[in-house]
This record gives sequence, C-alpha cells and structure tokens, in this order.
Amino acid sequence: MKKDERILIIGNSGSGKTWLGKKLAEKGQIPLFHMDTIRWDQSGYEIRRSAADITKDLNHIQEKEQWILEGVFGKMAQEMLPFATTLIWLDLPWEECKNNLLSRDPQFDEHLNPQEKEKALETLIAWAAEHDSREDANSRGFFHTLYSDFQNQKSRLQNREDVTNFSYSFTIVP
Repeated sequence: MKKDERILIIGNSGSGKTWLGKKLAEKGQIPLFHMDTIRWDQSGYEIRRSAADITKDLNHIQEKEQWILEGVFGKMAQEMLPFATTLIWLDLPWEECKNNLLSRDPQFDEHLNPQEKEKALETLIAWAAEHDSREDANSRGFFHTLYSDFQNQKSRLQNREDVTNFSYSFTIVP
C-alpha cells in the first residue's frame, strides 16, 4: 500500500468485506470505515441516518490521505470511487455469503434481544439472497458496472480462497 492508499471494498453481505478490510487496515496501519455505521443509527438497521450526516461522514473520509471503506451500499461506493486508488470487489457465490452470515451475529447485536437478533439475521439473509437478481444500487449488476468503469487498480475476488490469498499478497509500499 502506498502512502496515499484509498481502498474501497464492495460486495454482498457475508462476502468478507469487513474481514478483508480489517486485515488490510492492520497490515497498512490505515483507518478502516464501515458503510453500515455510516448509514445506520447506532441502535440498529431500522433507523437510517440523515442524508446530511451520511454526506458529512463521507466527506470526512475523502479528506484523509489514507482510508479503507467497506460495504454493500452502491450509492456510497459510487460517491467514493473518484477518491479511491484501489477497488476490491468481493464477488462471491451466494452460498458462500449465506454460510458466512449464518456463522456470525448481525452488526448492532448488542442492542438486540435474542428474538430481535434472529429476526435481524433472517431479514439480512432474505435481502442478501436477492443480490444477484435485484436491480438497485446494492445489486451485483450495479457493482459490476462500478468495477468495469473504474480506471485505477482493481481486483475482483470470486471465492473465499481468493479473498484470503489477497489479504496475504497485497503489498505495502512505504
């Protein structure tokens, strides 16, 4: 990673964006930001933050010399692309994403009772299962367009092994 590295990681829920972001952030000593915490209120996925607050947070990130931003929200990714030096698309099959979602708790789980956690996970899985067929900014098709149009360094990782190998091979340039 270069001194001015700005990495954008996109992919479906459960694809490993947060895991990869953490690995690269540790490796390069770069601040990591999560689209989920930018978009949603701290109390959970049901309360969306204001557009002004989201824009303020994205502008704050854009001003940094180095950053890693990961998430599933295509409009946020699209807004950050002109500032990114690297785009990483985790384009994993749905079954791999689903298995990963089933093996972890949903974000904001400290605010949820056991029944709410179960409901939140069911809702997330149902939403993420439509990633390939949706036609919105959070869809595989939208991510494909972002990836195809991006002119800087980019990587499309298509299975868990690719993601793991990438985390080890991505180099840091002083």
